[in-house]
Amino acid sequence: MKPGSSGNAHGTRFVLLSLVLLAFGLRLYRLDYQSLWRDEMDAILFARGEVSALIPLFTTPGHNGPLYYTLLHLWIRVAGDSEFSVRFLSLVCVVLAVPVVYLLGRRWLGKTGALVAALLCATSPYLVWYGQEGKMYALLFLMSALSTHVYVLALRRNRAFLWASYVLIVAASMYVHLLAVLVLPFHFVLFLVSWPRYRPAWKGWLATFLILTLPYLPLARWEIALLMRPFTTGHQFYQLHEILTILLFAFGLNAAPHQNLLAIALFVFLLLAGLLLYVRGRAPVATAPVKGLLRHHQESIILGLYALVPVVALFLISLGMPIFTDRYLITVVPAFLLLLAAGVVAVGERSTALGAACLGLVLVANVYIVALQGNTKIKSDFRSVAQYVQADGRGDLVLFLIPHGRPVFDYYYDVQFAWADAPYTNRGLGPRGVARALEEATAGIAEVWLVVTEEELWDDRGLVRQWFETNGTLLGQRHVARIDAYLYSLTSSTLSTALDMREGC
Repeated sequence: MKPGSSGNAHGTRFVLLSLVLLAFGLRLYRLDYQSLWRDEMDAILFARGEVSALIPLFTTPGHNGPLYYTLLHLWIRVAGDSEFSVRFLSLVCVVLAVPVVYLLGRRWLGKTGALVAALLCATSPYLVWYGQEGKMYALLFLMSALSTHVYVLALRRNRAFLWASYVLIVAASMYVHLLAVLVLPFHFVLFLVSWPRYRPAWKGWLATFLILTLPYLPLARWEIALLMRPFTTGHQFYQLHEILTILLFAFGLNAAPHQNLLAIALFVFLLLAGLLLYVRGRAPVATAPVKGLLRHHQESIILGLYALVPVVALFLISLGMPIFTDRYLITVVPAFLLLLAAGVVAVGERSTALGAACLGLVLVANVYIVALQGNTKIKSDFRSVAQYVQADGRGDLVLFLIPHGRPVFDYYYDVQFAWADAPYTNRGLGPRGVARALEEATAGIAEVWLVVTEEELWDDRGLVRQWFETNGTLLGQRHVARIDAYLYSLTSSTLSTALDMREGC
């Protein structure tokens, strides 16, 4: 052992532990501040069921994430299903990912780059957001980083227990989220571009990929059939450059993209620096032969492939069936963080002051956005609406536009209530059909709460609101994040019409 190496190792462990604690604190901060939204409520409803009802979902076509729901089921039996409890499981997953990102960085970037990557992981607004959401994306992020780390170890050491561990992690990740398999094309390409280095492991590698087809067969049985026929997903189609822009804004700032690209200029600069300027071992670029350049730039090439191959794979799928949304590609966030860290190191090697300034600006942006997320209502605020409606005390019926919001409203509403779903109009139902459906739903009702969220997904022409504005009198309203609640008193003529329809049925 070299003199001082023990002290350096202890120092690194202390820094890494500090980053883990930092990650924990940032995600614990106002963990239950945001209201649950419909996707989180779906997870809770699945998890509340019996395990016997969850097991068939592993082979049922169309179901996504049965393993996560099973884990959440076991978790809430111990911790309860409060907002804090449900989200704490995600918090644990992202915090555990910090040392895994460090290990990946240590392999490709060295100790300094690895610590920078771990710091960026700990403070990432995107990862704070999904570390505070009761869905499978935090676990998906952890499993992507862990599977890649174990895969590289297996290629280097070629041990059966490492290959077996890799198979278990990847097989499990397929049932945490359907698109976890998108990281496999990168793993395949990684072996090919590193062929001279990992050639001794080719038998274990080939056997592992053949074995991985077995846990995928239950999914492939219906996924491939789905891809072969037209299918409406509800997702917008994006060109590849649009996908990359969305991912840059999401991963960097946890924000939707906008025209001012200056907001992500620093991230683009550091990513390009990581791809083009980072050289492991600082080989003399001016004199090194082409083969040497490729060898010393191999880490940058691998990280670039890690970031791009799953994205391109999803884009190719979307050509026939649009399914892109940024959270589905949380599997490439480790590569994003590692490339940013490589950029910080590359710039710092050329100018210490500039490298420190770049890292400092990223950290300031991260902390600012995390604080903003913890003090601004961003998710659909069903909690406030349910409390407002219950405190008001009026209303004989709650009508939901869209129906997916009702379970979340019910989660926060302390007493039983009468409810109905607004008619779906986006596939051609016209004003007469809407009037007929609403007259039937409100027959004999004097006062109706209309709870509106994500209206464009259910009634993009606003026909339901138009009917209430025409046939009712507005008594009260409440506008919160992504939700509008209106209390209408229906006119006597409307009540008479509805009652006549009822009697004639």
